[in-house]
This record gives sequence, structure tokens and C-alpha cells, in this order.
Amino acid sequence: MPGIKVGDVIGIQCRVQPGPFSEERLVSFDTIDGPVSGFVRETNLKQVDGQWRIRAVVQGIRDDVLEVRVKGSFFTTNGLANVERRFAIAA
Repeated sequence: MPGIKVGDVIGIQCRVQPGPFSEERLVSFDTIDGPVSGFVRETNLKQVDGQWRIRAVVQGIRDDVLEVRVKGSFFTTNGLANVERRFAIAA
């Protein structure tokens, strides 16, 4: 996705499963450090053409890696993740 800059809201490809509450979902997405899983509110998810996306805000850019902040409760991160640019989709 060309033209991304710090502060942009993007979508990160993710996998979605039911969560413990009706307004939450269990998600997982790929990062350069391995998969990240956790719970997010439905309002931070969007499905387009059968592909789920989780809302993320770009915090930094290094070559083909985006540092993003994702709102939710994750098992291995505080919401900061480094993802490959190829997983980013316009929100």
C-alpha cells in the first residue's frame, strides 16, 4: 500500500472467531515477530469481500515494515505490532 504515513488508519488482515462476549471477537494476525492473538471490540473489525480487517493506526514506518497500534486486549503485546506492509489495506 503506497503512500502510507504516520497517523494513517489502516486495516490489517486478520482471522476472526467468536469471543467471550457478544461485542468482542477473538482475532489473530501475523506480525514480523509471529502471530498475535487477543480480543477486540466488533467496532474495530470490518469484513470486505470475505476478508477480515482489524483497525490499526500507523505509528512508524521502516522500509516494508509498519509499526501499528491496535486497540484490544492481546496475549503477547500491549497493542503495538510490526507488520509487513503487504498486510496493510486502506481502511
